Amino acid sequence: MTSTSKASLGASRKRTDGRKQLLVYLEPEVIKDLKKTAVDMETTASALTEQALQAWLKKAKTAKPGQKS
Repeated sequence: MTSTSKASLGASRKRTDGRKQLLVYLEPEVIKDLKKTAVDMETTASALTEQALQAWLKKAKTAKPGQKS
């Protein structure tokens, strides 16, 4: 039997929905709140994060140049 690292295992797995993984660092309290909210809303932390990022990106694209979003 060959030894396989976690990193190489993850690299070989592909999602059927075509999404890719992104590693981000967040404060522990933000992660805790995100996970609690996901459970309360019967969804996943990934789904909530994606929705929030999509909303922020949409707002950022429509903001005037030089305007903070």
